[in-house]
Amino acid sequence: MGLHSGYLVATTSPAKLLEELSRHAGEFIPDVVVDRTSEAEIDSSQFDLLLGGSDDRAFLLDTSMILSDSPDMIVAMSAELGTVVGAGAETVSGTYWLTVARDGEPLRYVYASHASLTQGMAMGDPLPSEEECPLVDISGQGVFAALALFGLDPSPWLASGPATIVRYDAARFPADGPIAAVVAEHAKQHSRPEGEWLREITVVSTEGGVRG
Repeated sequence: MGLHSGYLVATTSPAKLLEELSRHAGEFIPDVVVDRTSEAEIDSSQFDLLLGGSDDRAFLLDTSMILSDSPDMIVAMSAELGTVVGAGAETVSGTYWLTVARDGEPLRYVYASHASLTQGMAMGDPLPSEEECPLVDISGQGVFAALALFGLDPSPWLASGPATIVRYDAARFPADGPIAAVVAEHAKQHSRPEGEWLREITVVSTEGGVRG
């Protein structure tokens, strides 16, 4: 168990979120609408997405784990949409990410990967939620706490709906920018030797439910 997805959320409508995403990535095609998110049949191998929200709150379940971890795109989108947050985790490899931007300005960026990095990285001041709920947590609690801090917690929507299945053609991915350049330089300096993380297995106990 654990979290194995990303979330891209914004202070805008779902339709405007898709419109802005299309400016930065490939084509996004709304498909079947389901009453409950649990009824959605999505294929993560095909980068299917799940979209929901209201007039001023948009939630995107990012199975690609690419869109929600595209910090330069998220900053650019916030110039049009207000507050945009991308966050998620792939807990099998111990990878966690968070980008918060508002009105075209980056507020916080965090990236950690036990599989590929010996040291995570962060930019900007820590969020108030991080002290009680660190982002790096196998339950995913830190991810949702960060989203909730900005009034953009998708949990109620994930537990109910409705939702639209969105087909993403992945023909074009978000362009890298200055944040990606810093991340790449950090990766060069703190890259973990291939296979090393597999020798650091520990057994952990978790309580409560998890969201994937």
